[in-house]
Parts: sequence; structure tokens; C-alpha cells
Amino acid sequence: MQTPGAEHPNGNAGLLSTHVARSAALVAALFALDKVLGLVRDAVIGRAFGASATLDAYYAAFELPDALFNIVAGLAMATVLIPVLSAYTERGDSAEAWRLASTVVNWALMVVTGISIIAGIFAADVIRAVAPGFEPERAALATQLMRLVLLQTILSSVSGIVMSILQAHRHFLLPAAAPLAYTLGRILGALLLAPHIGIFGLAWGGLLGTMGHFLIQVPGLVRYGARWSPTLRHPELAALLKLMGPRVLGLGVTYLNFVLPTYLGSRLTAGAIASYEYGWRLMQFPETIIGTALGLTVFPTLAQRANAGDREGLRSTAGWALRLVLELAIPAAVGLIVLGRPLTTLFLQRGAFDAAATERVYRGLQAFAFGLIAHSALEVSSRLFYAQRDMWTPFWAALAGLVANALVGRLLLVPMAHAGLALANSFGAALQVAILLVVAQRRLCGVVGRSMGSSLARTVAVSGAMGLSILAFQRLVPQTSVLLEGAGGLLVGGVAFVVAVSLVGSRELRQLPRQLLDRRPLT
Repeated sequence: MQTPGAEHPNGNAGLLSTHVARSAALVAALFALDKVLGLVRDAVIGRAFGASATLDAYYAAFELPDALFNIVAGLAMATVLIPVLSAYTERGDSAEAWRLASTVVNWALMVVTGISIIAGIFAADVIRAVAPGFEPERAALATQLMRLVLLQTILSSVSGIVMSILQAHRHFLLPAAAPLAYTLGRILGALLLAPHIGIFGLAWGGLLGTMGHFLIQVPGLVRYGARWSPTLRHPELAALLKLMGPRVLGLGVTYLNFVLPTYLGSRLTAGAIASYEYGWRLMQFPETIIGTALGLTVFPTLAQRANAGDREGLRSTAGWALRLVLELAIPAAVGLIVLGRPLTTLFLQRGAFDAAATERVYRGLQAFAFGLIAHSALEVSSRLFYAQRDMWTPFWAALAGLVANALVGRLLLVPMAHAGLALANSFGAALQVAILLVVAQRRLCGVVGRSMGSSLARTVAVSGAMGLSILAFQRLVPQTSVLLEGAGGLLVGGVAFVVAVSLVGSRELRQLPRQLLDRRPLT
């Protein structure tokens, strides 16, 4: 199977695939930098708080604020707003595009502020609902933290919509750089504020980082001539709300998937939730660089082709993106399994984060390796439907994934503790992807086919060779040197991956260097 540029009769297809590849590389690089800073953040937090009950309370405090951001103004608006705004920008109707953007921002700000006030009043009840196993002291701490976190949710909701607006203009640099400001704020909170006010320093640092998250995107708004107006009406608003209904339901289901570890993990020993969160964040390092970066940058192109009724281009672009993301995610998952322990030790084990904490996190990380593949593929497969303004199919897939997550998580809670919760999360995500791909295959007749099967076979062979090379290297080096085992293993694995790809062959990976070196401008 060829890339979109080769398959599709449209002469612009090659430029579009190159644009997506280069944009994805840019976003991935910034996401990688953010994840490196995230490791610094987690190391600083781990040194101060370890995997403790205090940190359990901190993570529990984010459950409802994160859901509010994602459902009302974050991912919900991103997936419904980008296709509609893209249609305006393609027509060159910037006045109506900015009027629509203003309407969305105004409504989101009112709704999020109102819900945040109500949630702050009933914060204690929320914490009892999401973490019923917390003792009174931990529940009280989580309640106080949640009220503070709700403040940053109001600002982050607006900032999240601004990201979607810039992405609809195919501008990815500033939205991808914005998370750096948020991460830096939390690092400063942990380093400068936590020694004086404890865990509340992290929360205040997050608020500072959220302000930076918004301000760093302002130049992008200026560049595209942003015009805010105090309006609550727009002809497209009803259509947006109609699209947003099932998307909000789907994100509500996704929210429950994230609450489940806290709900079930609160019954485990102290530090289980923190161990799960550390493992999740380590898995998110490669997943964000691979799946999220490609999903974000391919989405406007998918939306453009769906708006134009270009089924062939839609199928071609989606198939190319899926093959590419799997050809990168599967080797990364193997790397997590064979290098997870030394890398966790290298990045996190210091201060209150001891060897026992490393082992607990690694157990969860092994279970999350399967989820790395599933979540990366989900970033692309779900956006294929959002681009077609179909919000219901991803909702039903997410609901099935939630049921699977809950059942498997409850079943594995006692024998595997937090690692069982991680495995359940991975299984639920994989079920979502399977459902979406089955529907996409029937609807578009060719997203998954022989080309996908041969691509997966080559990728498994490449990943196996890479994994065996790392294991052989680990047998040769002294186990006393964590730096040598971790960094050396990464180097050996990278070289083995490149050699194996060159021998086995992968059209998508072989074409990446040419696409990335293309000198045509991104915008």
C-alpha cells in the first residue's frame, strides 16, 4: 500500500501527506521536550513526596477538574470545532470563523465557571464519590486541593479552545509549545513552593503554568487576525451543540475510565494510585510523541477531505496514518517492557522514591505497554470518525471499552493490584480501536486490508529483533550501572530498529526522511 501521495489522484495529496508528516515531527519534537520536562517534574515530585498518601490525594483532586476541562472545553470542542472552523478557513471566511470562535469561548467560559463554583461547594462529596476508600485526613486534603485546582480549570478551558482554533488554521507550533509552560509551572511549584507549603505548592505551580499555557498562544491569535466579540449567538452554534452531545457523552465515558483507577485503587494500600499514575505518565511519554502528535496533525487534513466528500483521500490518509503510528508504537511498547525498570530507576529513583517504589511502578508500566499500542492507534482511528462529524460511533466504542475496563479491573484488582488496573485500561482501549476499525473498514472499504496486515507482520519482526538486541546487551553489561543499562539499551535498541527496518522494509518509515526534509513551507 502506498502513501496518500502515491495513491490518490489529487495532485496535492503528496504535499498534504508531507505537510502532515513534517507537522507531526514538529509537534512530536515539542511533545518530546515536554515529556522530558515531565520526567524532571515527576522526579522532583517523587523526591519530595515519593509514592505516598499525600500524592494520592493530589491526583484524586484532579479527577473532576480534568473531566470538566476535557468534556466541556478541551477535547470535546477540539473534535467538533476543528471540522467546522476548517470549512470556514477553506472558504476564506475569516470574519464568520472568528465570530464562531468567540461564541464558543464565551459559552465555555460561562459554563465552566458556573460548574466550577458548584463543584467547589460540593468538593467534599465529589472526593467521597471518586475515592471512597480514603480515610478522613486524605479526603480532607484532596477536597482542599480540588478547590484550588478548579481555578486553573477555568483558564485552561479557554486556552484549550484557543489550541483548537490555531490547529484549525493548521498552525501547530504554539499549541504544541503551550504544554511546556504548564509543565514548567508545576516544576517551579515543586521546587520553590512545595518546600514551604507542601503539596499545595504543586497546585499553585499548576495555576501559574496554566497562565503561561494561554499566554504563549496569544501571538498565534494575533498572526491570524483574531477578533473577539461578546456574542452568544451564531448560525453554526446549534449544529455544534448537536455534534457535541454525543462527544460529551463519549468524553464522560473516557472520564470514568480515568476515575476507575482512583475508585478501585483507593481500596489498595497507600501509594497504589500514585504508582499507577507514575506508570501512566511514563507510558504517555512515547504515546504522546507517536500517537497524539500524528493524530493532532492529521486531523485537519482528514476533516478537509471529509468536508470535500473525498472518500478515497480520506481512506488513503487514514490508512497511512494508522500504519505509521503502529510501526512506531509497537517497537516503543517492546522498549517499555525490556527497558522499563532501568529507565524508571534512572528517571525517578531518588529521595522518597525508593527501590520498592520503582518495582511497583515497573509492574504497572509492563501492563501499560500493551496500552501504548492501543492508545496510539485510538488517536488516529477516533479522529477518522470525528472528521466525518460522526460522534456516535466513537461513543459506543468508548462505552464498550469502559465496561471492559471496569470488569477486567475489578477482576484483577486483588491478584495484580494497580498493575491489574493498568492492564484493564489497556484492554479497554484496544477494544475501542477494534470496534472503530471494523466500522471504518465497512464504511470506507479499505482502511484496514492486506497492506495493514503486511505492515504489522514487518513491524512485529522489527520489534522482536530490537527487543532481542536489547536483552542481549543487558546480559553483557554490569547490572550495577543503571545509566549504562538504560541509556545504552536505548542506543542499542535504536540502532537495531534502524537496521531491522532497512532489512525488512517499511514504505511509510522509509519515506519519512524524504518527507521531513522537504523544503516546501508548512504554512
